Amino acid sequence: MFSTLEKIAQTDPKYADIVLLENYAAFQNSLYDLANVVPTLAKFYHQASESYEQACTRHINMIIYFQFEKLFQFGRKIEDLMYTITPEEIPFQLGLSKMDLRKMIKSSLSGVDKSISAMYRKLQKNLTSDELLPSLWDKCKKEFLDKYESFAQLVAKIYPNETVPSVAGMRELLASL
Repeated sequence: MFSTLEKIAQTDPKYADIVLLENYAAFQNSLYDLANVVPTLAKFYHQASESYEQACTRHINMIIYFQFEKLFQFGRKIEDLMYTITPEEIPFQLGLSKMDLRKMIKSSLSGVDKSISAMYRKLQKNLTSDELLPSLWDKCKKEFLDKYESFAQLVAKIYPNETVPSVAGMRELLASL
C-alpha cells in the first residue's frame, strides 16, 4: 500500500509531499487504536509515522526556502566557503561583502511579517485536511526559527560588527501571527 501511495504521489511532483503527508496522517489516525493492540499493524503505523515526518520536513523546507531563498542561500555560500578559507576572509569574497549582507538582509527581511504570513497561506492553500494545519504550522515556525538562528550565529561569527534582526524578535513575531 505504501509503495502504491509513493507512486501515485510522484505523478504530480509539485504536490507529492502534500499527498504523502495527508495520506500517511490519515493512515495513522485510522489505525492508532488498532496498532496499539495488533503488533503487526504497529510496524506499519510506525512506518507511516516516519514517512509522514519525512514528507512534512520536505514540504516545510520547500515553503521556507520559497519565501527566504536569498537569506538561506547567502548562509549556505558562507558555510561552503568556510571549508576552504578562514572566516576573516569571507567578507572579502565576491558577493559576500558587508554591503552584500546588508542588501540581502534588507531585501529578505523587510516585510518579514508579510513573508511569514505568505508561508502560512501557502501551507494552508495546499492542504485539504484542515486538522493538519496547526501542527504543520508549528513545525514550520520551529524549522524557520532553527534555520534563522543558525544564520544569525553564522553572521555574528563572520561579520561581528553587523546586526541582523534578533532570533528572539523573530520568535515573538512568529508567536504573534
